[in-house]
Amino acid sequence: MAATVLGNQILSQFQTLSSLKYLHQKCSELEKLLKNTSTKDLKNVLPYMLENIFGCGQGPGWGLDMISRSSNPQDFDSIRKLLAPEGPVLSLVYTLMTDSFYEFPIIALPSPTQHLIEDGGLPIFYANKLQYHNFGRPVIVLNAYEFYMFHLAYHLVNTRVQNHNCNWNNITDTLYPVLVDDYLNYFLPLNRDSLPKMPIVQAPVRSPVVHSPVAGKSFNIPASPPSPQRPSLLKSSFVSAQKQHAQTTAVINQGETTETYRSDTLIQVFAEFWLNQNPISLDRQTFSHTASPMMGSLNRGPRWLENYMPSTNHVRLVRLLVKHVHSFVNTGTKEVVSSPYQSHITSTLDEFKKSLIPYIIQKKLYMFLRHGFDRWPLDCSFRLLLETWLTYIQPWRYVNSRSKLGRRDSDVNDTKTVEEKWFPFVEDNLLFYTVLYQEFTQRVFRMDLTTQFNACMLYRANKVYSLPNLSNMMFRAERDMCQAIQMGRSGGLDLGGSYISPEASLSLHTQISELEKPGFQYCRMYSENMIQMVKAILRHIEVAKQALSAQEESFNRSRKSGMAAILDISSWFQDEGSMGDLSPSEVKKVHTYLDTAATNICYIFEIEVPSFVSRPVSALSAFEQTSFLEGSFLSDSSPDCAETEEGFTLTPLGRHQLMNKMRKFDVMYQGDPDLQPIRSFENATLVRLLYHFCNFINTQYGPNIQSLCDRNDLIGRMAQVYFAPPLPKGSKMSSPISLTQRQTLQTPRLSLRLLASYRTLVYLGLLYLVLSLWRGISPVGYLFCLIGLVLLYGFLHALTHRSSMKMN
Repeated sequence: MAATVLGNQILSQFQTLSSLKYLHQKCSELEKLLKNTSTKDLKNVLPYMLENIFGCGQGPGWGLDMISRSSNPQDFDSIRKLLAPEGPVLSLVYTLMTDSFYEFPIIALPSPTQHLIEDGGLPIFYANKLQYHNFGRPVIVLNAYEFYMFHLAYHLVNTRVQNHNCNWNNITDTLYPVLVDDYLNYFLPLNRDSLPKMPIVQAPVRSPVVHSPVAGKSFNIPASPPSPQRPSLLKSSFVSAQKQHAQTTAVINQGETTETYRSDTLIQVFAEFWLNQNPISLDRQTFSHTASPMMGSLNRGPRWLENYMPSTNHVRLVRLLVKHVHSFVNTGTKEVVSSPYQSHITSTLDEFKKSLIPYIIQKKLYMFLRHGFDRWPLDCSFRLLLETWLTYIQPWRYVNSRSKLGRRDSDVNDTKTVEEKWFPFVEDNLLFYTVLYQEFTQRVFRMDLTTQFNACMLYRANKVYSLPNLSNMMFRAERDMCQAIQMGRSGGLDLGGSYISPEASLSLHTQISELEKPGFQYCRMYSENMIQMVKAILRHIEVAKQALSAQEESFNRSRKSGMAAILDISSWFQDEGSMGDLSPSEVKKVHTYLDTAATNICYIFEIEVPSFVSRPVSALSAFEQTSFLEGSFLSDSSPDCAETEEGFTLTPLGRHQLMNKMRKFDVMYQGDPDLQPIRSFENATLVRLLYHFCNFINTQYGPNIQSLCDRNDLIGRMAQVYFAPPLPKGSKMSSPISLTQRQTLQTPRLSLRLLASYRTLVYLGLLYLVLSLWRGISPVGYLFCLIGLVLLYGFLHALTHRSSMKMN
């Protein structure tokens, strides 16, 4: 009874502490409470404390993802000290590891794990954590250390935290990634020959599989139901001989205090919560943007599976984890056998380093990247996921690394030859090099390569693959694993279902069965289909370069020199420092990215480097020639279309090109420029008044304007300058429009929207100020002066630019 009263007093003290306004005050008072209270009394406080800090339950938490070093240095340092690997909270956790166990909510587990448990399966990571009570209801029972790490990892994927929409521009300045980096550096040290010593506690430290009290309750543990097995025609001994899960050892050795336990648990928890949010065993059609139904077992009706999309902060931490794991694994000692009769004894730490990537990280990271490549939005944020993938497939960059959090990757070692010692890694992770590259290639077809970010991503990926000796190792690994494939055969290799195809080795079967879903068709990296896809990518690059060149030519034509520049009044109001959304320097950089990417692609696949100049039609294939329209109103990069009374419509060939991403329409505004939304540099009132005035003139005097522009004399050419249509005859469009809309845009009209620009008004005001101070001109005289300048501009423009076609 006294113990219960004391426990309630401690809980009330903790609740009072939680009501404090400032976080550094909470940390100070909490540290005093942990120091002055016995471990036995703090046993029941730990769940409330972790829920209050990380916000796992109903509480909002302390907002670790929003606390920055620059804006809240006192709170940052106080919480970092409190939650340090050897700080007060984890010291309490280490002490409670022996005899305290806590229940973690199943609803907070990743969706694939939840569904597997609900179907009666037993995920191997939860073999000593899953218990059943109250009519078979499953519960997750964890020791204190596991309980803390589950809360820490869940904080990143918690929907309440993701709703903060807080983007970490600098992860060295934000508390949560700094804490994660502290734990990685402590439990996976890069500059030590041993892991940190386990605190002196009594064994066992692992979650028990037997009857144990949890939060004052006792549970009777029934026999765990068998996990569902995927049917296979291979003997189980064959597959198990290839790869045995490292966690089986952990389950067997229950009760042993191993030196790698905390490090192993940390990585497995991070991999479970951060990389295992979407199962790859489901077809893509079963997902939607939010959720999709899937029939559950035991006739429980349809189940809705969420399509989890990681945030940019999530991807940043995954990349940090991958970089640190590579650096940690590469610190392992090499096996040196001086005699064939001498057996090499490998330490526990070295065994842990060898098993870390293939048994814990590989499968879940592959699912994470595969899902991201398929469903990430087509914007520049994909660069984060791309760099995470490139980080994993380049372990040689993290040898003898003493990297700090947020270190910017250097490109100094990017051109070094990949040593032969990395061939086993390439072979064991072949799908990361082949399947994910093919997924990225499919994504390139949907990317606008005229933008700097997309061109840079294409350049980065192929720069890595063009490293000396890497493509050779990939070719040898694939050849060795598919020795009996007929080299002249096109199409994918079906390695799905039972995985007993005689055309591939057992190691490739095992790798695909572990990483891919049943029915997956493996396409060889250097097959004829892939070569054709790469050539299509080169054509896509060429089209992008042509678009950039056309933009440059248009910009250069608009820039005049000498007297022509002075007389060209419209050039006064143009931004001469940019070409559309890109500056001249950025356009040059995009050209460099595309040229380098194309060169690297040709090096990887050993094909001829294209010249990237305008090719004559005779140099194209017969299939490509059919997609060009003689004098077409569409651009050459558009799908094949036929001109009808309703405008251009897709032909069967054009639909084939569009569906197979061979050609596409460039989406841009092609309507009436006078009806565009009002810009920030325009006066809204003037835009509306000038539009109504011009609309009145064009409506009342449209036929007269048309007949005036049809004249072939000087007056007609001057009228074409003042009443130029939005869409001149002969110009190419990026996508088809209706015949009525095209005729409307080709009709001569008066447009004065240029006068509503603030820049135009400032220039006109400055000109009036200069003339009034210099010549003392009046407003009426200034108006006549402007009319004279406009007439002079039209006269000179008509003399120097003869009309190439007659207005209709």
